[in-house]
Formats: sequence, C-alpha cells, structure tokens
Amino acid sequence: MTAMTTATPLPELAGKLPAPLRPRRMSLRAIGVLAILALIILATVMVTSALLFRGAAQSHLENLEAAHGRYEQLLENRQDAMRDGADRVRLAAIDGQLLAAAAERQQHLATTRHYIDGSTVTIATLAWVGITSIGALALLFFSRLAGDIGTVRARALAILTGDRSAGRPLARSDELRELGDAVDSLAVALGKREQALAEERRHVMHREKLATIGSMAAGVIREIGNPIAAIDGYARALLEARGAGPAPQAGDDGSDVRPILQETARLIAITREINRLAATPAAQWQLASVNEIVTQGLALLRYEPRLEDVKVHTSLDPMLPAVSCCADRLVQLLINLVANAADATAGLPAHTARLEIATREADGGIELRLDDNGCGMTDEVRARAFEPLFTTKPAGQGTGLGLPLCRAVAEEHGGRIALEPLPEGGTRVTLWLPLEQDRLPVN
Repeated sequence: MTAMTTATPLPELAGKLPAPLRPRRMSLRAIGVLAILALIILATVMVTSALLFRGAAQSHLENLEAAHGRYEQLLENRQDAMRDGADRVRLAAIDGQLLAAAAERQQHLATTRHYIDGSTVTIATLAWVGITSIGALALLFFSRLAGDIGTVRARALAILTGDRSAGRPLARSDELRELGDAVDSLAVALGKREQALAEERRHVMHREKLATIGSMAAGVIREIGNPIAAIDGYARALLEARGAGPAPQAGDDGSDVRPILQETARLIAITREINRLAATPAAQWQLASVNEIVTQGLALLRYEPRLEDVKVHTSLDPMLPAVSCCADRLVQLLINLVANAADATAGLPAHTARLEIATREADGGIELRLDDNGCGMTDEVRARAFEPLFTTKPAGQGTGLGLPLCRAVAEEHGGRIALEPLPEGGTRVTLWLPLEQDRLPVN
C-alpha cells in the first residue's frame, strides 16, 4: 500500500511565512496621525492669525476713532467761536487745527484700510496654500495607496490562477508592503508545496508501476515454472533410464543430462526468488538486521545488467545490533544507491569498476557506507543531488527521484544520508540510522 504525503493546512503554511526583510519606516496609522496633526496645525495658525488680525485691527480702529473725535471736537470749537464772534486770528488757528485733525483722520483711515486688506489677503493665501497642499498630499497618498492595493489584489488573483512566482516588491515600507510580501511568500510556499505533491505523485505512480510490473512478472514466472518442471522431470527420467543401462562413454552420441538438471535447478531457484520478491512485503516496523537487508538487496541485484562488470565487496560487522525499521523501504533505498553507484562506474575500463559496502556501529546508531570508484560528483551537483527531479543522466535514463526518495526513507527512520567525495576518486554515500526510535507503521 503506497504512502501519500498529507498536504499541510493553509493556516499552518501561512504561519511559516518569512517576516518582511525591510524594517517598517512609517505605518499607515502614523501617516494618518501626521495628517490630522497637520490639519490641527493649519487650523491653529489660521485662528492665531485671525486673533492677531483682530487685535491689530481693533487698535487701528481705536486710533481712527480718536482722530475722528478730535476732529469733531475742533469742529464744535470753531462753531462756538463763530457764535461768540471770535476774530479772524482765532478762527484761522482753529481752522489749522481742523486741517491737521482731518489729515490725521485720513491717515489713520488709509492705514486701517491697508492693514485690513493686507491681513485679509494674507489669511486667505495662507488658508488656500495650506488646504491645497494638504489636499494635494492626500490625493497623492491615496492614489498611490489605491494603486498598490490594486497591485496586491492583482497578485492575489494571479496566485488563484496558478502563478507561483514572487512578484515585484512594493516601493513602500508600511503594512501594505508587509501584506504584499506575505502574499508573495504565500505564492512561493504554495509553489514548493505543489512541487512536493507532484514529486510524491510521481513516487506513487512509480511504485504502482513497479507493483504492476512485479505482478505481471510473477504471473509470467509461474507460467514458466510449469515447462521448467516438465523439463526437469524428463531430464530426471532420462537420468534414471541411463542409470539402468551402461554409462555413457566419451564420444557417445547421447549427451549427459546432468547439466540439464543443474540448469533447471538454477532456473527453479531464480523463479522462487522472484516470487518471493513479488510477494506483498510487510509494511510494519520491526527489528531487522542491516546486514540481512544488504544481503537481500544484493541478491535482488544479482541479475542487474549494470552490475555485471562491477566487483562488489562487502565488509559487514557481524556484531551489528538490530534496528527498528521497515525492511522493505531500506531494501528499496539500498537498491537505489547501488544502482546509482553502478551508473557512476559505467564509463570505466572493463573489470575496473568497484563498489564497497560496509556496516558498523557509530554515534549511537548503525552506519552503512557505499564507496564507488566512479566519475564522482562536482560540488554543484553534490549540493543539488537531493533536489527532486534533478538529474545529470541523459533524457530517458534518469528521473531525478532516486536520491530524494533515499533521503525521504532515511528521514522516515529518523536517520540521515550524506554524500562526500573520495580522495582517490568516486563518491561515498553514508547512511546513518538510530538504534532506538518509536515509529508508527508505514502505510
């Protein structure tokens, strides 16, 4: 029964999103507070200007009223002097005072008018400039805000249509920038999750394909077993008949049937081994020997064409303790690693390819090492070796799923797997499994 990876819930996925990379310089709330403060300052300036204007205008009006009062008093004095029959000298003096008072009154009237006109223009200009500036800044701010909100909205709609690439960051440092970064991070996280699900689907399809091929092969083997058994029976009958008669001599036309029996016995052993392989494996965790897993994996690879010219040497620690594992999964891991090592040695001269497999107890666990003398890996390839769908093999020869599957199996068992170059050339693969672990059965 194949295992499917359960999709991570969206709230949990959103909780893993990275924080914004740039610090926030000013939040939208702070900008709103500043706008309100600017309006309060403008209103305060206008009220203060109006109060100052009122005070100054009151002073000018008082001066004007005083000048007008002196003029009226002088005019009454002249009228009284005329009634009393004053001479010309006195009337001329009063007329001079009247002219001076009239001039002073006109001067105060002109000054008051000029001050009122200038103050009115100043206050009106100040109000117009302040209101226009605040309105322009508000229009610019809200236009940019609406544009950026539209960009985030378009980005969210693009994610709904399948776009998983990161968008262009917003040129701002507030909550809206954080929202845009969160939307982009969500798109990248969804893309990675979808890629992981696609990889798991390919694993499942691959396993189902292998299961189908195994079932077909088992059926074919069962059909082949019947004629093999018949051949073996005829050969035994011939051998028994020969035993009753004279022994065949050298150069006799009749051939010895014992090679036939040997080959049929070999075919029967092969069919039994394939039938055992095709049987449904136990998918439960149990104590198993890593040495037995290595032996079983190499037995399954006995007829692998890629290993025909590869000398396999084993150095298995006989005192190795058992580990809690799913043996079938570890056999699959070993087969993938040995097949990769065989591919790495494919370009070597004949009879020079070598693969060494060793087991030992290390760091509180079991260590399995596979050393090959193949072409090795560059640092770039080794850094990307466990990436899903990454392969250096030609098209049609590799899927890029072997090493990622090996790492997944190692992590399922609480272990780890690592690649390192060998000084004499080739690659070393190290698998480490813990001795004590509490695992649930693998479905």
